[in-house]
Formats: sequence, structure tokens, C-alpha cells
Amino acid sequence: MSLTSTTNLFAGKYTSAVAAAGEMQGRILWCDADANVSALDSYEKISELVEQCRKANITTIVMDVKSLSGIVLYQSKIAPRLKEWKGRQYPADFDPLAAAIEEGHKAGIEVYAAVNVFSEGRQGGDKRAAAFVNPDWQCMHYDIERWAGSPDENGYPISAVNRLPLPGRLGLITKNITPTEDMTADIWVAAVGEDWKVRSSGLNKTALLSSVPEGCFLLVGSGEAGEWLRERSSVGSVIELVSKPKLVPVGISADEHQAVFVNPANPQARAYEISIIEEIVKNYNVDGIVLDRMRYPGIRADFSDLSRSLFESWLGRKVENFPEDIFTIDPISGSQIIRGKLFGSWMQWRAMQIRSFVAEVRSAVKKIRPDAKVAAYVGSWYDSYYEVGVNWASPKYVPNYDFADANYRQTGYADLMDWICTGCYYKYPTRADARAAGAGEGGSVEAAAEQSNEVVDDDTFVYAGLYLLQYARDPEAFKRAVETACALTQGVMLFDLVYIRDYNWWSMLESIFQKPVKAPHSVPGLIDKAKELRRMAENQSKK
Repeated sequence: MSLTSTTNLFAGKYTSAVAAAGEMQGRILWCDADANVSALDSYEKISELVEQCRKANITTIVMDVKSLSGIVLYQSKIAPRLKEWKGRQYPADFDPLAAAIEEGHKAGIEVYAAVNVFSEGRQGGDKRAAAFVNPDWQCMHYDIERWAGSPDENGYPISAVNRLPLPGRLGLITKNITPTEDMTADIWVAAVGEDWKVRSSGLNKTALLSSVPEGCFLLVGSGEAGEWLRERSSVGSVIELVSKPKLVPVGISADEHQAVFVNPANPQARAYEISIIEEIVKNYNVDGIVLDRMRYPGIRADFSDLSRSLFESWLGRKVENFPEDIFTIDPISGSQIIRGKLFGSWMQWRAMQIRSFVAEVRSAVKKIRPDAKVAAYVGSWYDSYYEVGVNWASPKYVPNYDFADANYRQTGYADLMDWICTGCYYKYPTRADARAAGAGEGGSVEAAAEQSNEVVDDDTFVYAGLYLLQYARDPEAFKRAVETACALTQGVMLFDLVYIRDYNWWSMLESIFQKPVKAPHSVPGLIDKAKELRRMAENQSKK
């Protein structure tokens, strides 16, 4: 029997089996650092939270103590601590992590500390964050400059996209826009087809701007740029668009939540992140650490000189054209990736950086306190998660990536985790719900939970995460989503406390979780039992 068929036959069955046999279920409540600053800034508020969790039979509280801004909430001698929030001073002598541990443990509830690992700043945020103190740590983002021209010339730079350019500049229009009354009279417009041939052109052709011909894009320019375009845009002539790499620090490029990521391959950045994790485990009796944003910010990072050098060392040869040999970016859309000859190797190398970091974290944590656990949050959308440099699968799992060779699966890190929560962030609880709404089945908690179990492949416990905002107007759907998550994985992660509070859902949680349970990951040796049962089943199937 092949590795792939074995994986499909047994994936995810035995972790669920041992959890169900012991009537165990992970019930994890996430407390986001930014969203709950004011709600958890006193001992009394923490005590109230723990009591509500106790009544709702929550097994595990995750306290987010290092936000994506790189600022921490616990008493740190390494990282900058929060001083104020929205114009109000944060209590200098209050430690929410210590309070949560003390109160949580008295109530029999686990408390984990979550850290946003490689997000070390927010654009426009606190300049004490590590990404600003150490700007050379920042990821380099692969952006592009667009140029237009014939194949035998360097071309003309494009300075505006889907808006009229400034006078004397060249612009690219790919969708209908509204011409303005103050357009310069000398603006030249050319419609260019997908084959790069000019379909039509002329002076001040405003009709084209409001109705871009199908299969075409427009080039527009005035002054010097307009004259350049007029000379080259006779019908049938060729004007190509090309993209030229432009590498910029993420601190000045647009990114998710304006987060500023440091390079996961940078040894200094890695050492800094591990020192924070070590500090927490040494000084706080946490049940474990949850690693969030332990990734790259996107597929277009990191393209620094350091990453190039490390990649070339791993590859065993120089990269002739960097970053073009990895991929180029379509100049029309500005976003579509066109893979180069080293794309697959680059994806594998990036994923290896994350796996090796996980291994370092696990070693550091277990050295300080062997009973402390290491967990992670990831997005459940595994099929595209390679874009952020992460392979959260079991090393046994063979991904269906067209760029991945047989070695790619070695980058999987599920076997290094004590548990993983996957963000099954979809508003439809089941496949049937998605079908009834005319949506794809993959956009359901059911499909995402099933794939999560399959990908992790019994290497650790999996808890399907729910984004409660998606159920704000439909509490019944929320209940069914919780039931689906718990039925198909070994429990559920609720993101986030702020929504439970805003929607006043504590009593609903009490009705959903009526009996106290243990989380599977909290039972020593249980994951080993699941793995042994699986080995026995695999051996039996071979007879």
C-alpha cells in the first residue's frame, strides 16, 4: 500500500477515537491582545472571565500576550510593554498573564500564552517594536515597477493604475473609470489587446475610459508621456508591458492589518522570538505556548539579500536571476504570480525555515519545563497556505501541490506540536448549508475540519477554530458550527472573547457545553496511544 493511500485510509481517525473513548474535548477560548485590552486590564476582570469560563466548562484559555504590534502585555525584560491604549494609560503594575494563570488554575482551567511570532510592528505604530528598532530584520517585499514599450527599447514607466496619471506621466487602465472634467486636453489614449497589439488610439478618447474594450487594457498619457505614446500607438503596432522587481521593506509596503513582519530566516530575529518564549516559560506557570503568525506575511516576502544568500547555500548554486527565477508578477494585474524554474525549491526552502524554527522552540520550551506544551494557530485553508511559507501537515502527508517534489512533505511540522487549532473560518456549518446557499462546499466548517484532520494525519490533536463574528446574526448557526467542529475534530477554538462579550453568549455556551471535560492534549500519553492504535491498524491492513 502506498504512502498516499495509507494516509487517506487512516488520517485523523485515531486522535478522534481516543478522545471520544475518554469523553474528552478541547474547548479553547482565545483572548486577542488588542481586542480585549480594556476588558482584561484588572485582576477583577480576569477573575470574572475565569468564572464565566468555569461555568461554561471551557477547558483552555489562550491569553494573547504579544500582539502583532510587537508590544507585550506581560512583565518583560526583553520586549517593549504596553504603556497606553487608545489614549488611556495601561496599568503599569498589572500583569494579565499572571492573573489569568492564578485564577485559571484555581478553577481547573488551563492557561496558555499566545505570541504573534514574526509580526513585530504595526505601520504607524509604537516605534519601540523590534521591527523598527532593527529595520534590517524586516521582510523585503517583492513589488514591481510597470513599464510599457516595444520589444526593442527600455520603455516608459507607468506611474498610475486605474486612475488618470498626473500631467506628463503614463497610466494603465484595466477597468472602466469616470473621465473627469479637468482632464488635460492633450491626453492620448491607446487600447492594447492581450497580444500586445494596439487596437485603437487617439487624442482625448474619453469614451474608451468609461468603457474599456473587452480583452484590452488602456494606456493613457499627456505631455511628454502622451507624445511618447502617440508615436508608438498606430493600430497594429506592439506595446508590451513588463514588470521590473522593486524590493521594499514591509514597513513601508501595504500588508495585512498593517503588520510589519521580520524575516523568519534571520538568525537574530529568530533568537529574539525564542528569547521571548523562553522568558514566558521561565517566569510564568503557563500550561504552554501558542504560536500565531509564525509565518511569512505572504508569498511576496522575504526577498532580502540574506534570504537569497541562505537559499543559494541550501540550493548549492547561485541564482542567476533573483527574484525572477522564483517568479515574476504579471504587469497587468500587478498580482498574478508567474512561476519561475526555482519556484518549487523556494517554497520548500521557506517551509523548512518555519519547521526548523518550530523545532528550536520546542527544544527551548521542553528544556525549561518538559510538561509545558507547544501549540499553533494556522489557517485551515491548507491548499493555499504554502503562500505564507508554512506546511502545518504531518510529514507523512503528501500534499497535492504541482510544484512539490517528494522532499516537500519533510517540511511538515504537525509532529512537533502538542496540538493545533485551524481557523475553519466559514459562516456555513456544514457542506449542506453551503450547498443550500449556492456556495462551494469547501467554504464550510465541515469541509475545513475534515481536511484539517486529514492533513495533520494523527500526528497531534486538532481543534477546529470558529470566527464568532460570522455568526453575529445567527446564534443557531453558531451552535451547529460548534457541534460540527467538535464532531469532526477533537474540539473547538472560539475566536474571540470580544464577540462572546458583545453578543452576551455566555449563557449559550453553558447550554452547549453542559458537562465538564478534559482536553485531549492535557492527558499525558494520550497522543502516543492514538499513534500506537494507528500503527496496529496499519500493520493489520498489510497482512
